[in-house]
Amino acid sequence: MDINLRLFSRLGHWASNLLAPKRSLKSESDDAQQGLISLKTIANQYPLQIGQGQLTEAVPTRPFYSSDRFVGREQQLNQMTEVINLWRNHHGEISAIVAPAGAGLSAFLGYMPTLLQQIQDDTEHAVPTNAKALPNTWLIMSFYQAPLSAFAAITNLCHCFNIAPPKRISDSSITDTIYAINQQPPQLIIIDDLHKLMLRMMGNYQALVTFATIIMETRKHHCWILGCEKYAWQRLSAQYQITHFIKHIINIDYFNAQELANIQTQQLVELGLISADYLKQKPAEKPNNHKSDTPDDTSETGVNPYDEQLKQLHTISQGHPKLAALLLQHSLKHQVETTSDNKHKIDICKINSSALQQCQDNDLFSLAEIYVHGGLKVEQHAHIFAQSIEQSSLQLAYLARHGLIIAQYSQQDFAQHFYFITPTLTKIIASHLVNNNKLFN
Repeated sequence: MDINLRLFSRLGHWASNLLAPKRSLKSESDDAQQGLISLKTIANQYPLQIGQGQLTEAVPTRPFYSSDRFVGREQQLNQMTEVINLWRNHHGEISAIVAPAGAGLSAFLGYMPTLLQQIQDDTEHAVPTNAKALPNTWLIMSFYQAPLSAFAAITNLCHCFNIAPPKRISDSSITDTIYAINQQPPQLIIIDDLHKLMLRMMGNYQALVTFATIIMETRKHHCWILGCEKYAWQRLSAQYQITHFIKHIINIDYFNAQELANIQTQQLVELGLISADYLKQKPAEKPNNHKSDTPDDTSETGVNPYDEQLKQLHTISQGHPKLAALLLQHSLKHQVETTSDNKHKIDICKINSSALQQCQDNDLFSLAEIYVHGGLKVEQHAHIFAQSIEQSSLQLAYLARHGLIIAQYSQQDFAQHFYFITPTLTKIIASHLVNNNKLFN
């Protein structure tokens, strides 16, 4: 009899954790008392954590795109302006914006319509040229279901332009689709989460080839901008040679200390912890509060009394904005002795990542695939790792139990449960995977 010892070992871990929930809760309480926050606690802060309910569909909510509170990225905006101007001057090429998960890629893409308006305002008084007009329409979209056939890829791209897709695939389908798309008024098409088009399942490679062919043949008429996660981009480059047809690559990283401080200061204002007058001052008017002895009133002194905490936030979060926001709120909430005298002297909690240290190689490989794809269903995980649905279900449930991933459950079929890494954990997990040679370095 062939006994899968690894599976039984995992079953043992899973059963032990299931039968001893109080121990887990005690561990989280201990973390709080020691100034720590566990990965599970971080994951549980995510609004789509569904241990409290179920969803009818096993896909995450679409990201919210907004240009509000946009911070920094001057260099990247200048690069994007140049790309758009090249397109207007009949040198259109496909552009990609690459960033690690949680670094603000979607926010940057959401700022593109505002950037278009700024370019329009700057060119209204310029000397007339033969440059094309800026697109009158724009679309931001993200594929959450990877196309697994050429027909699916064609259908998705036709929907970008509200044109009817072909009823069936044929030798002329791609040619006819390219012609139909080029007959539409010029548009700015922004496709976020490019990595979600990549799924190592039968038919996906042909779907990617079809997708690439269509946007290549329409890039002169329409302005295409693609957004992709950093490590997924490296895999696309190595396995699919995506850089062969993308001309402009713009890189975004996590925020530096000053940019992150600007973001979190806004949060402190909203919490009523510092005066809104502080935000109205120019950077040169804001003294360094570590040189001040009593920085208690920002409205009078212009000093941010939480300057030391903002520095700690950047050190611990490494510039990850959502993680920094969560750490700040958690630290304020769990400060043991916060009074009017010491409210500005809190310490930012540190991260207890011991759950990652306990992972075996097969766990890390699973996390790497989930990270690169932006999430996987149980059946997709089983297909990638050539194992049964039951084995994948148990392994993913184990990882979710320890807060490394969270699930959105399908009410109809457990094979459709969707597991993904919360945005606040992406940098922590990616760094661990890179250090253990499970992601491209």
